[in-house]
Amino acid sequence: MDQIYATLLSDVIGADVINSTLQELEQNYSKLYAQLSELVLPDGSNAGEIKDYSLHLVDAYLKLKQSELHRNPVLLRVLRSLGPVAKSYELSGQEDYVLHFDTALTVTLMALMCGLKDLEHVVAYSNYANQYLQLLLPRMVHPRYRISLPNCRSAMRLVNCEMMERFYTNFFTRAKVATKLVAPAVLKALQPNIKLAGAGIKAQLSGLSREDLPAFLPCLGLAHGLILGPRTLLFLCADQLVVNGYHYLLSLNHLPMERQVQFQARLAATSNSKILIDRIDSYYDLLDEISEDMQTVVCIKRLDQQTRAVECHFFLSTLPQVEESLYLIKAASDECEQGLKQSGSYLMTIAPSSERAGKEADPLYLPLRSDYNRFIVNVLSYERELEVKLKGNGAVKPWDEVLYRNGSNPICAMTSLFYYFLADVLDQEQMVALQRRRMFDLLGANP
Repeated sequence: MDQIYATLLSDVIGADVINSTLQELEQNYSKLYAQLSELVLPDGSNAGEIKDYSLHLVDAYLKLKQSELHRNPVLLRVLRSLGPVAKSYELSGQEDYVLHFDTALTVTLMALMCGLKDLEHVVAYSNYANQYLQLLLPRMVHPRYRISLPNCRSAMRLVNCEMMERFYTNFFTRAKVATKLVAPAVLKALQPNIKLAGAGIKAQLSGLSREDLPAFLPCLGLAHGLILGPRTLLFLCADQLVVNGYHYLLSLNHLPMERQVQFQARLAATSNSKILIDRIDSYYDLLDEISEDMQTVVCIKRLDQQTRAVECHFFLSTLPQVEESLYLIKAASDECEQGLKQSGSYLMTIAPSSERAGKEADPLYLPLRSDYNRFIVNVLSYERELEVKLKGNGAVKPWDEVLYRNGSNPICAMTSLFYYFLADVLDQEQMVALQRRRMFDLLGANP
């Protein structure tokens, strides 16, 4: 099907337009273009796949240039300000410690705004919208990855309606300022209060408590279903998981190699099992950070398919040393198989009981959906009320029309968020003109 689409696209818009658009993409999105180049295999065996992806990207870029985001000058300024605003959420001068406009959370939110009912469809939506999101979101994951079921579950476990609204309100408020005051010095002055004095991450985060965490949880990077970030922030995140009734595995990748060798000698040397679990008190002398919630040390053995060597990955866990814990860890590690190689610290979330683990094995399981729905209803209700105000006739658009319009194109879903937070930026004349253009677009060539 993709090949058919690519052929049709090539016939419709022509090779010259494709070539010129690819050159424009390379100029405007050099980082994305470099990532695409990385995907090309040396033997050329995936040339067809790269061609299809490139054509999809051309199509997305052409539609983006024709969309409201580019035709409306205020929305275009906001779109261009997303990168600098995301960059302003810095914990330190290092890029790895930037709290960003989280992709898993945003994709999930946009998909649910489109009326999708379960995680399976959320993931399908993220695949469909991938090329658009590569162009729209400043920290979109690498094109080789997709937002997965574990990504969405992790995001929805940690973030409720109040946390999400707080983050998006903060983010778009800063985006509003950035549209008017784009000087770097001004953006730097907008640093959140997490930017404390001190060179090290520990010093910068030492003043945070659990009460401070909700505003920053939605910004955490998610990859392969794992929660990534500075280790001190992961401890705060782990506390929040425990409060919400979830277990976790906290990686010990931060330990020096000699420590890990000592772990391997004590815990894994005499067993062929893929997963080992032992009481934590036997390893206190090897550990530098312990939470009162941690009960055990875990080793997950993994066979490297290229070198055929057995790798040992060590974790601290809130799970007890019982048989059921092994099944829960196996289910989590199977989902996060590729993520085990992460070089930095990370958390792997685990359901608190076999009952919930059974539910989460079902790809349609959608935790905390009611919280998301409350937020989404606020956004879409605002859009309906705005249209009534502009038309002045008291007519209310049916919900199915609102959902259909937002589901017809991922850009429309993003635009709804812009309207929600930019009501005080767009003047009424601009909004009326935009609504008229929308109406004619919906009517098509033969009203």
